[in-house]
Amino acid sequence: MKIFTTIIASLLLMTLFTQCSSAQFEKKTPFTITKAYHQDWIGGRGASKGTLITLELTAIISDKIVVDSIFYKSKKSKLNFSSFEKKHTITGNFVTAIVTDRNIIMHSDIRKEMANKVPDISTSFPFELTDKECVISYFIKEKKHYYKITNLTKEKPIYYP
Repeated sequence: MKIFTTIIASLLLMTLFTQCSSAQFEKKTPFTITKAYHQDWIGGRGASKGTLITLELTAIISDKIVVDSIFYKSKKSKLNFSSFEKKHTITGNFVTAIVTDRNIIMHSDIRKEMANKVPDISTSFPFELTDKECVISYFIKEKKHYYKITNLTKEKPIYYP
């Protein structure tokens, strides 16, 4: 019984240390970020709004690197790489409000309210970040890396018709 307890405790500690080491930040990225900024955007449809984070790069990212996600203000979004003329950017879009045409059913009969969609209230977030910080994740040879950006600047909002 003592050996079994020791094995379980060892596995638990190894799992704990593995989880801690997986969230360590890289000191340098394999690509050069020249500017990092965020912009609020409003419009498109009534009260639709969100935040767009843009990372400007000096060159095209190597085929061996796959950009994955961005973490900002307790939210996660997929990253997109784009290259137009000589401007290379990585962007992540966080939608904070969107107008929907969907009606919420409110009725005294609970069975009639069952068609309502349950709101997403997920609370787990792997990083503690300020408003001027974000974390990007990317893969190199199927290994996930994290890089923390600490100098996000705020640009003018974008207004869509």
